[in-house]
Amino acid sequence: MTERHQEVISDALDQGTQKKLKIRVVQKLKRRDHSPKKRVNLKEGARVYQMPNLALPTVEAEIDHPPQLTFYGETQEFFRSARSFRPSFTESGSMALYGDSLYLYGGIAGDGIRDQMLRFDLRFQDWHVINGQGEMPKNGRAALTVVALRNHFIYFGGSCKFNTKLKVRECFNTVFDYNASTRFWEKINVQGDYIEPRRHHKACIYGWKWMLVYGGVNSSEQVLNDTALYNIEKMIWKQWDVKSTPICCHSIINISQSSKFNDNTTDLIPVEIIYSFGGKNQEGNSTNIMKKLIFYPNTTTAIAWETVQTEGRPPMPCHNHTMEFIKKIQGIVILGGQRDQIINGCLESSECFIFYPSINLWQQVLIEGNNVPRCAHNSVLLSSKIAVFGGIGNGKYLEPLINYIETDQTQVQARVTKEQFTKRQNQYLLKSQKNSLEKMESLTYSPRQFTSFHSEGYKGQGFRFNTKRLSCIAQSTRSYLPQKRQVLVRYDILIGFVKQIIKENQDILNNFDKFMNQQSLQ
Repeated sequence: MTERHQEVISDALDQGTQKKLKIRVVQKLKRRDHSPKKRVNLKEGARVYQMPNLALPTVEAEIDHPPQLTFYGETQEFFRSARSFRPSFTESGSMALYGDSLYLYGGIAGDGIRDQMLRFDLRFQDWHVINGQGEMPKNGRAALTVVALRNHFIYFGGSCKFNTKLKVRECFNTVFDYNASTRFWEKINVQGDYIEPRRHHKACIYGWKWMLVYGGVNSSEQVLNDTALYNIEKMIWKQWDVKSTPICCHSIINISQSSKFNDNTTDLIPVEIIYSFGGKNQEGNSTNIMKKLIFYPNTTTAIAWETVQTEGRPPMPCHNHTMEFIKKIQGIVILGGQRDQIINGCLESSECFIFYPSINLWQQVLIEGNNVPRCAHNSVLLSSKIAVFGGIGNGKYLEPLINYIETDQTQVQARVTKEQFTKRQNQYLLKSQKNSLEKMESLTYSPRQFTSFHSEGYKGQGFRFNTKRLSCIAQSTRSYLPQKRQVLVRYDILIGFVKQIIKENQDILNNFDKFMNQQSLQ
């Protein structure tokens, strides 16, 4: 019989054995299920324990009462080298994502209003200055908006430096198109309705080729309430007759799952789901109202920004915050913002809230890791992370580092567990170092570590060290120089040492007179 035949026979025997075991298990389970149940007579005072209800929550319960979410914040590690570059402090800038890079333009920086384009490489975590071509905004822009459509960044509005002669901060209504692939700037000659120059407005992508602009502040410091739509392909403005209260320094977001990334060529304006939150009104007071853009039934004509009746505890009234829509949890995240009253020693908020549009419910999110209060910052959604840059916190400019907020609950749990393990490990190392230092001190001088041999708690410790107290010395003879240490030997050791000396010199002690005579003769 060949080895091949032996292998085939052994495999067949193994399969037959496994099949028999499966049949036995099935028969055993059938007998258990169909066998009559035996009644059990409990003794007096016996307790009956019931298994907990481990049934999974229903879909309705999860929708009506979402679970408590936890995010994890961490800061970019910056390694300074000869080629390293880091931008200055920034607030009220604009940031957009294209490919594996974040593009930062404008804003009030530490050296004035920024007039250059910066690129942050997400792969290598480093900054670069981009020398673009074409016609770019003169003297930079601050409090402007940007929307990204494929490889094009559409910049609108903003302001420049404060004009001390006219005592106004001039605002703009110009539109610039930046091509991230070719690094080319282009000033757009727009057509259509006239749009008032503004700053601290908000804009979002609308449909597949439009940009929606809402609110802002003009050069006369008047808060605006208009809504406009810009056709990016045809470069045409259209003013919408939408009812709204004046608002600025707010935030808006489009949560529609429309074909905004598809190559659609139709000119029909779709119906999108746009939300607006917070901001400052004409009186300069912050609000915490969530508003939604509503349309006429069965039409694409907008009516007004309607206040949404929400449940749960909303954020405090704030402005200069940011909003991001997390598709996985179907919620709108509110980050930071500036309040009208000081809480915990600062006006800026470190809280994070999430709004569920499907049930109009507010929920506060717990932030683990690095959490800094901030306002007037920029945020961009990167898959499950939110990249946050710049802003003001605790009354000063924040470090120009990219902060990441992880929203995926699996990743958050892993990060929190790792952080707790590292914390316990550090505590253990500190405790072991402290114990080793105490042990080293006890070998030199540490009177607290050793008890006296006269005490009842004596367990055979080594030598007892003691020093004279200065208070025991008279005032006239007191010296402030270091005192000499006087070592007191244990009594039993001293007696043993004396006995050993006497035993070794017993002959000399017995003939002490002869010994002295010999010494005198010598």
